[in-house]
Amino acid sequence: MKSISLKEEIDTTRESSLVFGDAIKILRSLPSHSVDHCITDPPYNISGYDHKKKIGWLQSNEVWTKEKNFSKIDAGWDKFSDDDYLSFTKDWLFEVARVVKPNGNIIVFGSYHNIYQIGTILQNLNRKLINSIIWYKRNAFPNVTQRMLCESTEHIIWAVNETKKNAKNWIFNYKKLKEINGGIQMRNMWDIPSTSISEKRHGKHPSQKPVELINRLVVGTSNKGDIIIDPFMGSGTLPVVAQMTGRKFIGIDNNKHYCKLALKRINDSGIASSGFVA
Repeated sequence: MKSISLKEEIDTTRESSLVFGDAIKILRSLPSHSVDHCITDPPYNISGYDHKKKIGWLQSNEVWTKEKNFSKIDAGWDKFSDDDYLSFTKDWLFEVARVVKPNGNIIVFGSYHNIYQIGTILQNLNRKLINSIIWYKRNAFPNVTQRMLCESTEHIIWAVNETKKNAKNWIFNYKKLKEINGGIQMRNMWDIPSTSISEKRHGKHPSQKPVELINRLVVGTSNKGDIIIDPFMGSGTLPVVAQMTGRKFIGIDNNKHYCKLALKRINDSGIASSGFVA
């Protein structure tokens, strides 16, 4: 494979690229219908939504703060007002729908904080929704407030980049997913542990997704040689999986630290699992 380096603009969509910069600005620089699919894990706005309350008692609870080293996500890339977040989400989804080819797949992660907005925006764009997928994290962090159920899932929306009327022939590799699932038809609830320590050996991102989870999405909804764009690549799990499965990628992030982390992971040929299905 051609050597990957970190850039601040995309020279071509025919080769894999890692790009440091603003996702919407870079998306707007791409030609329409120039990539095959989008698989992305955008900011959820957990850190900055309006009227967010701090967990005051947590600061004096040494069991969680010291013994268990607990901290809520509090990152600049994840902070928006409610109105700004809605505008931001509309803008990047509009651009993704423009750059992805007709009938290409658009797959977006979310939590209860944002997934309903994402689904509504995709419906307003008249994109065909194929599935919702639930990722069950059996080793999710416990709820420390004891005021709500322990949040143990994340949500994934799978849409086709075409109107409901005209959507057809989208890629779904049913047999590959059945193979991954031990010969049993793949369902839409995936029991996959949270990201392992071994996958964070080069560094970590607070919302890093496990390779096994991204592998199912890549293998199930794209073909070898396809170009997959991830406007919010974080630590680069999508580019890593794309490279290991013979796909091309455009990975974008506005945090240079995470871009460099993604580059290290991509260049680590030992990251692949022996049981990897491409």
